[in-house]
This record gives sequence, structure tokens and C-alpha cells, in this order.
Amino acid sequence: MKIEDTTLAVKTVLNTRTKHTLTPATLTLLASSIMSIGAFAQNKVANAIEEVSVLGQHLNTQSETGSRLNLTLMETPATVIVINGDTIRERLDFSVMEALTRTAGFTNEGNPGNGGQSIAARGFRGAGAVTNLFDGTNYYTAAGTITFPFDTWSVERIDVLKGPSSVLYGEGGIGGAYNVIPRTPSQEQSGQIRVTLGQDNSKFIGVDLTGGITDNLAYRIDYSNNQSDNWLANSDSEAEMVSGSLRWTPSENLVLTARYDYGDQQPMKYFGTIVQDGDFHPDFIKSNFNVGDAEIRYTDQAFRVKADWVISESSALDAEVYHLETDRYWKNAESYSFNNNTGLVDRFDPLVIGQEMSHNGFRTNFVFANTIANFNLQSSIGFEINDIAFERPSNFGPANSNPIDWAGDFDTIDPYSFNTGTLSDLTDANVLLDNTSDVNQYAIFGESQLKLSEHLSLVAGLRHEDVQTDYTRFGRDPINQSVDASTGRLGLVFNVADSSSLYGQYSTGASHPSNSIVTASASNRKSDMIKSEQFEVGIKQQLANDRLQWNLAIFKIVKNDLLEDDPDSINPDDVIIIDKQTSQGVEIGFDFSVTDSLTMSGNAVVLNAEIDTGSTPNLVPEKSANLGLIWSANDKLKLLADVRYVGERYNSSASIPSYTVIDTTVKYSVNSALNLSLRIDNLSDELYASASYYTGTWLVGKPRTLSLTTDYRF
Repeated sequence: MKIEDTTLAVKTVLNTRTKHTLTPATLTLLASSIMSIGAFAQNKVANAIEEVSVLGQHLNTQSETGSRLNLTLMETPATVIVINGDTIRERLDFSVMEALTRTAGFTNEGNPGNGGQSIAARGFRGAGAVTNLFDGTNYYTAAGTITFPFDTWSVERIDVLKGPSSVLYGEGGIGGAYNVIPRTPSQEQSGQIRVTLGQDNSKFIGVDLTGGITDNLAYRIDYSNNQSDNWLANSDSEAEMVSGSLRWTPSENLVLTARYDYGDQQPMKYFGTIVQDGDFHPDFIKSNFNVGDAEIRYTDQAFRVKADWVISESSALDAEVYHLETDRYWKNAESYSFNNNTGLVDRFDPLVIGQEMSHNGFRTNFVFANTIANFNLQSSIGFEINDIAFERPSNFGPANSNPIDWAGDFDTIDPYSFNTGTLSDLTDANVLLDNTSDVNQYAIFGESQLKLSEHLSLVAGLRHEDVQTDYTRFGRDPINQSVDASTGRLGLVFNVADSSSLYGQYSTGASHPSNSIVTASASNRKSDMIKSEQFEVGIKQQLANDRLQWNLAIFKIVKNDLLEDDPDSINPDDVIIIDKQTSQGVEIGFDFSVTDSLTMSGNAVVLNAEIDTGSTPNLVPEKSANLGLIWSANDKLKLLADVRYVGERYNSSASIPSYTVIDTTVKYSVNSALNLSLRIDNLSDELYASASYYTGTWLVGKPRTLSLTTDYRF
């Protein structure tokens, strides 16, 4: 049983709502860095870490994301992709979203309303379409929003599972799941500093320190700060991340780890650019019509303690207790409409919304191996419990004596002589506690791999989950909703040879009827979980002495009674009910070391998604592809290029056009410890929409942008 390392640290956090440059967290980390640099300086050459460019992981790599049995990618009857953390950082992908959307079929639909983390996958969209995991823990989507994890500086790897993931991680995740696995402490003293400077006054600093405290106790500290004025007016942003961890090994069979993570994001206060006649209005491409006192802030704190115990050669146990605190705040004018007759812009949706969530949980899993009638059997069984408390203040709740007037609370501005104004120019609505909820969830789960022969394996999994939500929206009757679901996966894997496998699987999924376990409504208070199912067959193969790895999957997913945010409504509580949606398609990916100096990777998805009326679902791309190249010209110089293609995203009002973006990097190694990288995002300077907010506004993607990065290892 592979022991997965996790961690601990303590940090004091100032809860402030003003932009900052040097917080106590920053000063503490920089002081630690200076002291550590002094301690490590004498060994910096000996401890320099060799960089390796790995676009994908070997198919014999184990992944806990596709199975709790530590099966290899080749043994798992599903599409599982592993993205190496060093590759992510070498590509200069600073956000989890940037890294994820280089995998097949995962496309960005993030906007400020969903925390910027929403992904469309395999024909489905919405914050619950893809389950977000942090080192195997599901921090549930709250009211359509997820904000953690977001930063890649501390990432060891990201595992991506395609297709319904409910059997492993609970409700939701019909399009798949991704697992952000952080770096863990090492006994070897080492460190790294990254500094990036770029256009639009962009700055990034990252610090990574690790080493042994005693022979069996090690630590790791990661810090990053990323800020920019960005490519649009009035759209500055800043994100800060701090993590600390301890790893204690009291014996060779037992590892105790603990970890603290803190994230503070102040993203662009930008809800999109006005669309006219199916395209960006040409006069407003770089405009941001939000109010001058707009605010968006996401603060997340996670604390985890984990034990990994290898009981014997055939059994192991892990247990983890975790806690997440989330505080989110929005204060914005979110909707804009251009009047052709007057040449003026009306600003609507003067929203103030908060989200405060406290999430406590415990999970344990026991893995064991034995034989049945001379057949090798490996199994796992476990359970988890979660307790979540959620509060949402707003300025539009039904108990509010002075709520937003959706039709009357707006103002009119001159876009050619723009004065930002304030939110009070649009509304004087009160901000009051709107709704609260208390959630109790438990699940039991199990999984087995039965070796039917040397070449054929049967992999099966089951999970039963129960969710009790006590929801109160002030001004309406309280709702006590209890839902449960049993989901499963049955798969066969046939190893044609050591380097080739064929697989097929049938799996079922379940989603909460409100699309989030912390909310409920009178219309679905008696509804049960929404069911889905997937059929998938595929092949995985390694050729040319393992220099070429490729995979192909054919899938079909069916889901009934979907709920989606209404893209045409300005009320955030409005949803669309879709009786049935299907998605079937083909997905292919490869990694090819063409020569010792040239590596290529690529992937593509073509699918057909339909709702019960026969039309394409809103804002779901049916085609997407990625291509990556890494060429080492010599020992000093390396060139990297990545091409991203996203097909048209259908909408009955105005479909979002397809786009192709090329990112390039030239990397120069001064010596074994010092590297310089020149980055050009969007080399062709393509104008494109990265996502939408409402139907009438699209978010302008990053234009051509230059930056210079210095990496120093010691």
C-alpha cells in the first residue's frame, strides 16, 4: 500500500477587506525564507533539483483518484489523466483552471458568480458537473460556488477522472472529478523561489521550503502572491496562498501528517462585456461597467490531519479529519445593456451577497488483499461523515422589507464618458440574512478488484450516501429535506499485453435535486437524488519502448431532471429544469517522446450533447482540443508551446464563437539552480470569450501578454 503524504502548520490570518501587499502572512513567510536561505546556502549546489518535463504520467502510475485500491492507470476501467506539478509550473500555469483545461474535454466556464472554478465536461456544465477534490476530500459546492483550491504553486500533481464520480466521491460530478494533490514535506533540505513580472503590472512571487526537523519529522511551507491590473479597465486582482505542513513518521509503517491551507482571493470585479449582434460590441471590448465600490472576495481556510498505517503486506488503513472555513462576498452591478437609440448603457442587478460556510468531516478507508478460490482479490471499505453549516446574507431575500426592485433598481451611464459611480446609485436595498442551512451527510463505500485470470480483471464499486438538509429562507416555510442514493461502477479490464489494455465500464451517478446540498426549494422538497448513468469503453497503450502513450474512450452519459442556472435571468435564484440530457462522444489523448529533445502531447474530444427537445444544451462546447510541444534545443535552451481550441458554445440568443489560443515559453537555464523564462500568452492576440455571465455579456479572454519569470532553487 502506497503511503500518501499529507501535513500541518499554524498561521495567524487577518480578516481584512482591503487590498494588501505585505500581510503578516507575507512577512512571516519572507522572514522564514531569508533564514532558510542562509541555512541552505552552503548546500545549494549539492541540493539543486533536476527539472524534468513530463507532460503526462506513465500508464503504470498509481492513482487514488480513479480508485481507492491504488490501481495503476492501466488497471483502472475509466479515463484517468495525471498532470505533473513540475510540468504545470514549467508551463507557467498559475491557476488550477489553466492547468485543468489543458486536459481533454475540460473547458472553462468560470465567472465571478461561480467562484471562477466552474468547468464544462463531457457535455455537462455548472459548478456541480465536475467534482472538486483537495487531496481526496470533497469540499462541497455551496449555492453554485466553489473557490478552493485555486493556486498551482504548491501542487504535486492533479489527477483527473472522466465521467460520473459519485461512486467514489458522492453526489454530483457527472462530467468527472479532479483531485489537486499538494506537495508534501521531505527530509532533504531544499527550497525554491519564483518571481514573475509582466505586462499590466502583473507580479507573482512564490516561495517553497522543505526539510527535516528531526530524523522522523519534516516540514514544508509554500507561499504565493499573484496580482495584476489586468487587461481591462477597473479590473485589478490579487490572490494570496499560504500552506504549511508537518509529516511525522514514528515508525516505518505509520505516517501522521497535518496540513493548514489559507487562500485569499480578490479576483477581477468584471462580469463581462456587452454583446451585440452575436459578438462583442466593438467600442466596449476593454470596458468594465461595474461600479467604483465593487467588491469580490473569497477567503478559504482548510485544516487536515491524516494517519496512514500499513498494517501488513496485505492490509492498510487511512483516516482523516478535516475542516474548511469559507467566507465569500460580492458587491457589484452585474448586468449591462446598451441602448442603440440613446447610445447609453443601463446597469442592472445591484447585488450584495455573502456566503459563510463551515465544513467538518471525517473519512476512513481500509484496504486489504486475499484470495478466493485461487483468484486474487483486493478490496477496500470505508465511510465518511460531513457536517456543514451555511449562511447567506443578501439584499433580495423574501423577508427583506426593502429588497432589490429587479425592474426599477438600475442607472444609466454614458459609456463614452464613463463615471463608475457607486452601488448606491442603483439601489438602497437592505442587506439582511437571507437563508441558513445545516447539512448532515454520511456515506459508506466499497470497491474490489478480482483477478479472473492473468489478463482479465473485474473492478466493482458501490456507495450509499444520505444527505439531510435543514434549510431556512427567512420569509418562507423552513424545509427539512432528506435524500439518499446508491451508486456503483462495474468494469472489466483486459490486459492484452503488459503495455496494452482494453476496458469497459458501466457506472451510475447521483446529484442533489437542488444542485447543491446546502440549498433546497419548495418545488423539489420531496424530490430524491437525480440519477445518471454512463457506458464507456476504451483502450490504453504504451508503445515504442514506452515513449508513446495513448488512450481512446467512447462514452455515453444520460441524466434525467437536470437543474441549471438560467443564463437569461438576472435573478441568481432562477434555474432551468431539463427533463433529460444525453451526451455521447469520443475522447483521445497521447504523450509522445519523439526524440530525447522533443516531446509532444495532445488530446481532443468530439461529442453530441442533446436535451429532451433535441437541441444542444446551453453553453456546452461539443468540440475541444489541446496540443503541447516541448523542445530542448540544447542543455541551456528549451522552447514550450501549447495550443488550446474550444468549439462553439451554443445559446439560443447568441452562441459564443469558437477560439484557438497559443501560449509560448522560452526557457533558459543559467545554471543548475537558476532559470529564466520568457512567456507570451495568446501569441496571435486572438479576441475571444473565455466564458459568459448572462446571455448578454461575455468575458473577454486574456490578450497577448508578455511576462518574465525567474526560478531559483537551493
